[in-house]
Amino acid sequence: MEVNKYDQDEKNTSFSFSNYKRGLEYIKKYKAKLFIVFILNCISVITTLFITKMLQYVIDDVIPSSNYEKLFIMILIAFLLVLVSIILTKAYSKILAQVNQNIVEDIKNDLFSHIQYLSFNYYDTRPHGKILVRLTEYAEDVSTLITDKLVTTFLNIFNMLIILVFMFLTNVKLTLIAIIGIIVLSLIFAITARIKRNYKLLINNKNSNLNAYLVESLKGMQTTQSFNREEKNQKIFNKLSKDWRDASCKCIKFGNIGWCSVQIMSHFVSATIYFVGAFVLYPTVSVGVIVAMGSYSSNFWQPIEDLFKTLDEFINSITYLERIFETMDEEIEIKDVENAIDINLEGLIEFKNVTFSYIDNRKVLDNISFKVKPQEKVAIVGETGSGKTTITNLIGRFYDIDSGKILIDGKDIKNLKLNSIRKQIAIMQQENYLFSTSIMKNLKYGTDNITDEEVIEICKKLNVHNWIMTLENGYNTKLSNNGKNLSDGERQVLCYIRTIINNPKILIFDEATSKIDIKTEKMLQNLTKEMIKNKTLVTIAHRLSTIVDSDRILFVKDKKIVECGTHKELMQLRGNYYNLYMSQAETLN
Repeated sequence: MEVNKYDQDEKNTSFSFSNYKRGLEYIKKYKAKLFIVFILNCISVITTLFITKMLQYVIDDVIPSSNYEKLFIMILIAFLLVLVSIILTKAYSKILAQVNQNIVEDIKNDLFSHIQYLSFNYYDTRPHGKILVRLTEYAEDVSTLITDKLVTTFLNIFNMLIILVFMFLTNVKLTLIAIIGIIVLSLIFAITARIKRNYKLLINNKNSNLNAYLVESLKGMQTTQSFNREEKNQKIFNKLSKDWRDASCKCIKFGNIGWCSVQIMSHFVSATIYFVGAFVLYPTVSVGVIVAMGSYSSNFWQPIEDLFKTLDEFINSITYLERIFETMDEEIEIKDVENAIDINLEGLIEFKNVTFSYIDNRKVLDNISFKVKPQEKVAIVGETGSGKTTITNLIGRFYDIDSGKILIDGKDIKNLKLNSIRKQIAIMQQENYLFSTSIMKNLKYGTDNITDEEVIEICKKLNVHNWIMTLENGYNTKLSNNGKNLSDGERQVLCYIRTIINNPKILIFDEATSKIDIKTEKMLQNLTKEMIKNKTLVTIAHRLSTIVDSDRILFVKDKKIVECGTHKELMQLRGNYYNLYMSQAETLN
């Protein structure tokens, strides 16, 4: 998979109405409410137009006849019609806002649901900020495209048609002036639409790059300050921010063309109607008709202006929608095959001629084979970057291999249900995460059938209960972001216990105690021996003194397993393991 970085624009999507049609699926369950919105708006518009029709009648008939009683009645009716229009507008606006927020929730839920099942590889190759912006900013904008902008577009078109009907019924010749104006505006929009779309895509890319760098900077702020990188990082941020600003400014130039064109055309058409009516058609056309047509023209251009603004926003929002669907359409690489089976694990693990690469043609493991028996305790050691962690990730099937087979209890791992194997395999990785909730909820994370009392009992057995109780609220102590209110060692102790509590059939420890002092490490190992004695254990450790009691030790080098045996056997071999062990012993001495 191609790697994307914060300073690299994403590939532009191609425009397709099918994306918008797909987005409309979200309004299906809200059709009734949107229909109510449409009806209420139609009544509101027709009510407003009747006021204009009444104005024509008042000018041409009521005032010349000096019928003040009828004039008073007309004013009263007009006031009531305005009040009705305001009430209806407020009612449908409230309904529309509710539907809009519901669709925001639906899109975010669907998007989050999908990204949870994307492979590790997806997150390895994309800045997290570029994913985050799709879940937040894009989803919120797209919801208005699907609801508010869609409804507004239909309402504006309907309003225009109603006004045109009233205009045609009032005077056909003056109505044709407004229609010519619409044709000219449509040509202007058609010419500028593609250019605007390209600039919108550019803005989205620059905004995405900016978000990606921002998220990366926040996650690495301690490192930034440690290396005194603030000024250099500020320059990078300024450059990304400037790229976004420049793209936005270019887009604004073309955005103003549409807005200015509508303003100019609306005033020009209204002035032309008055001029033609007064100097060409009068007295064939009455003053009331001319005033009514001028009022209709003003009302007519308001939905057109709104429509053109909506079309501009549509261009922007459709690019967001395309990005969202691009994420939703991202293939879930690691998934259950057809007829995948559940399994009650015994703990047998076997690699048969396994070759694997994260990126095409860059092998991390090359044709490796080994077997771990049920309840066997196996350690994997080797130099940095030799592929030890990769082996553990493959056991959990977080990636699929290039060739060969991985067997769990004699069955191909690809034929087993992911949910089944991951419930029975617990992996404590090098980098673990503690969530911003209580210690108790973190310890129970991923375990549904355990009580607080059982967790406390396990902590007592592991001799960490007293330490937890010294914290401000004991097990209810809230952890900050990734447990930053604890030391590195304390965080690792909690992650270690969380893995044990999960009670799996296969336990995998990847540098599980690297940040814990040797005394605490030995204590934990001694106390957990009884708890893990009936489990298959795979351990990765740089500190070789902690794995000398393993049933077998595998030494990984140059993408292969080059040595295998007990600690005593490998020391007698005097090969790679011997050299590494002796170098650590010398360092300790």
